[in-house]
Amino acid sequence: MTLCAPPRIDGTALVLEDAMIVAYDAAAMLSEFGARDVVIFGTVDEALQHIAGGNDISMALLDINLGDETSLEAAKALRERAVPILYSTGYDEKSVVMDGFPEGKILIKPFTDDDFAQALISMGFVEA
Repeated sequence: MTLCAPPRIDGTALVLEDAMIVAYDAAAMLSEFGARDVVIFGTVDEALQHIAGGNDISMALLDINLGDETSLEAAKALRERAVPILYSTGYDEKSVVMDGFPEGKILIKPFTDDDFAQALISMGFVEA
């Protein structure tokens, strides 16, 4: 499916993903959707340091399961700053345990640029 109008992200996007190939693919897509900058982190601690630094973040893509940890603490910190969150997971939506996670859309891996675009549009990232 090809979209008529791609989503539009202004500002910086944060990606928290432990699989770097997925992170770099997502970063490329976010740049195509207008993100001025994309910051990538592989661990929750790295992401939390960035968030705590008061950096401006327009939206975040968080992998739910990061191997031996989840992105829950980063999600909570982002929600405190009212940053829209898109969660990514390799599990199907019915088996994802989101207990305690702030509200956000879910993107199932592997995802295409159209899947990503549809998720962003559903979050309200549209051309103004």
